[in-house]
Formats: sequence, structure tokens, C-alpha cells
Amino acid sequence: MNKVKYTIILALIALLASCQKESSYKYEVTGTSGDYSVTLENSDNNTQQWSNVSNGWYYTWNQTGERWLYISAQNNKGSGDVTVKIIKDGKVLVSNTGYGAYSIATVSGNY
Repeated sequence: MNKVKYTIILALIALLASCQKESSYKYEVTGTSGDYSVTLENSDNNTQQWSNVSNGWYYTWNQTGERWLYISAQNNKGSGDVTVKIIKDGKVLVSNTGYGAYSIATVSGNY
């Protein structure tokens, strides 16, 4: 392969790599107790916390490419369960459920 073709191919590969699609992400908390404390890695790569959130609570943002994501939620009641999810473009990537009084559910990873 000559040098010009090689240079053009490398330029095309670089261009395609820089055109990554922006995706919609969502953390979601559900369960049966309805009272949760949440800790997560937010869209600015900082830890953020909320207390006394209710069933169906969520946090959304857009991002391009992968990065480390984390969400943890604790059931604040003496019974029930809590489920956390990481969702990308409407598809659940990962979820976890904690069962019982004051249980905790956590998910994390590069997504």
C-alpha cells in the first residue's frame, strides 16, 4: 500500500472515531419501600447524594463514549426492597436489587 492511501485510511479512521454518537443515560431507583437514599457519579464526574427520594426517582444526562458510572441506593425503611439501574438509550445495561430492611443496591462499571 502506498503512503498516500495509508494516510487517507488513517485519516478516515480518525474521523470515524471522532464522530461517536451521543447517547442518553439514566440512573433509576425503584422498589417497594418508597423511601431511599441515593449516591451516584453525576454527569460532571462528581459524587452526588440525595436523601428521602421516592419510587421511580431518576437522574438523566447525555454523553459520548464510555466512562465509569456508579449508583447506590439504600432502602430507608424496616421492610421492602430497592432496585437500581443504569439505562442507555432506553436499554437497561445493568441492574441490582437489595432485599429487606435498610438493604443497599449498587451497580457500577464502564458504560
